[in-house]
Amino acid sequence: MGRSDPEECQSPASVKPPDGGWGWIVLLGCFVITGFSYAFPKAVSVYFKELMHDFHVGYSDTAWISSIMLAMLYGTGPVSSIMVNQFGCRPVMLVGGLLASSGMILASFTTNIIELYLTAGMLT
Repeated sequence: MGRSDPEECQSPASVKPPDGGWGWIVLLGCFVITGFSYAFPKAVSVYFKELMHDFHVGYSDTAWISSIMLAMLYGTGPVSSIMVNQFGCRPVMLVGGLLASSGMILASFTTNIIELYLTAGMLT
């Protein structure tokens, strides 16, 4: 029987993670961001009846809100990719977060369905 290298016999507690120990935090952050990004446009349907009543529009007019939201989410992917390559991840994520939050804040002040299309649909 040969002797093994001391570095190969390290206990699991002494092995340092290659990411500095932040891997699980990054995973949690990605999980939350994905949940908000993909669940929110679909969750708008919970408020369809109230939106139809408040804005005096039909179901198909109200459904355009989440449709525009999803189209903007998927359609701006190439633009976001170009901007990330040009400016980096952090500034692009910061601007995206500011746009999304300002879109939701402005959407709370809308008085007609067109304004809701522009704020909640396009800006968010």
